[in-house]
Amino acid sequence: GINLARPLGDLPANMMTPTYFLKEAHKVAKENRLKITVLDEGSAKKKGMGAFTGVAQGSDEPSYMIALEYSGNPRNKDKWGLIGKGITFDTGGLSIKPSSGMHEMKYDMAGAAAVLGTIKAAAELKLEVNLLGILPCTENMINGSAYKPGDIIHAYNGKTIEIANTDAEGRVILADALS
Repeated sequence: GINLARPLGDLPANMMTPTYFLKEAHKVAKENRLKITVLDEGSAKKKGMGAFTGVAQGSDEPSYMIALEYSGNPRNKDKWGLIGKGITFDTGGLSIKPSSGMHEMKYDMAGAAAVLGTIKAAAELKLEVNLLGILPCTENMINGSAYKPGDIIHAYNGKTIEIANTDAEGRVILADALS
């Protein structure tokens, strides 16, 4: 799992896009016979995931809400949930980060990589557990469609979120992932 997650985090942001991450998730799912469910931005928006799509709307890259399921003990109804932030690059949005450390913002997807690696390891070890991994993968970028400080967005759980700082994207996308 570590040998999968670490190299994903080390890729430069022009290669480690949400689409690239999705391809890796599909590979892991296929190799380990996992159930994979993917919502693209349009599907996420139709489901009411305004927190996730609010962050995603500033990027020209497609974004995906990915769910991977490993059933290592089908007789047991218990299921563990793992959620990892998959911001493949974080400019801070309109609340832009200082330039000195921005090159390190490619690591904002390390949580999603860790979850992907964990589920892969559990499947390969044939652990007798049931896991559900949720991986919201997007960029937090700036363009004419980007969400702005002061915007009100509607999360999947029916709550509204007032954006005070666009660099709080992680908790915003995780709100929809948790729901």
